[in-house]
Amino acid sequence: MLETSAVNAGNLADTKVSSARLRATTAWPLSLKLLLVLTAAWLAIVLSGSYWYNVDPYAMDFSRSLQSPSAEHLLGCDRMGRDVLARLFHGAWTSLALAAVIIGISLAVGTVIGLWSALRQGWIASLLAALMNALLSFPQNLAVILVAGLLGVGIWHSVMALCLFWWIHFARICYCRSVSLLKEEYIRQARLSGESSWTLVRLYILPMLKGQLILTALLDLSAAILALSTLSFLGLSTQPPEPEWGTMLFENRAYLQNAPHLLFFPALFIFISALLCNLLGQSYARYSEQNNRHNHQ
Repeated sequence: MLETSAVNAGNLADTKVSSARLRATTAWPLSLKLLLVLTAAWLAIVLSGSYWYNVDPYAMDFSRSLQSPSAEHLLGCDRMGRDVLARLFHGAWTSLALAAVIIGISLAVGTVIGLWSALRQGWIASLLAALMNALLSFPQNLAVILVAGLLGVGIWHSVMALCLFWWIHFARICYCRSVSLLKEEYIRQARLSGESSWTLVRLYILPMLKGQLILTALLDLSAAILALSTLSFLGLSTQPPEPEWGTMLFENRAYLQNAPHLLFFPALFIFISALLCNLLGQSYARYSEQNNRHNHQ
């Protein structure tokens, strides 16, 4: 009886220690929490701005052409007298929401193709792996501009051009990591015991890929914001008078000397959005690295 009680007490103590260690492992650092709050606050402000800042982004008043920031128009007016802040808020949905759509599509397509190629291992999988290597060998920025130009001017053509190349980032990660994981003894035993491919992916592979996929998605989201703005600036994406941050830079590029606020504020919105995504990705990478190091101790 005493021995059994001692064993049970020991098991309970081990469980408490393991639980405490798990909580310590999964606790997010303060820097990551702070960046999440800042990013959420920034997104809430710019995406809801068109609802609480009741100014028509298309309304023209040539008497206010190139007006500097004032109490009535907080960030000034453009050459047609349109309120710059209203246009920035309205364009946030195009610049940010479409960037998230690009990453979402690329993540879904790349994950499916990468996992399927790793699990099936045939001539089709080899062909897909060769295709990924071939597409990665191209200078992607130039390739995106070329494809967007061939597809024609339009925001959805730009989205298609970016998705065409960015799914490879996620597919490559899933393929290479899954091939390595499938050689692990515990996964080989699970396959021999009759576990389905879906069960292997759900229970063993995806949990190991989650951190790297989240990190890649955050960093690529920053790149997608910049890429969409670049395509708009080049005249290949959103067209005037639609307010989009890159289009606003394109429209007002001739007024750098006379009205620098017309370029400064759109560039600032792009910079803050891309910076927050990058910082969030880097902070998550440090957390994930510490987490992995703790688990391997």
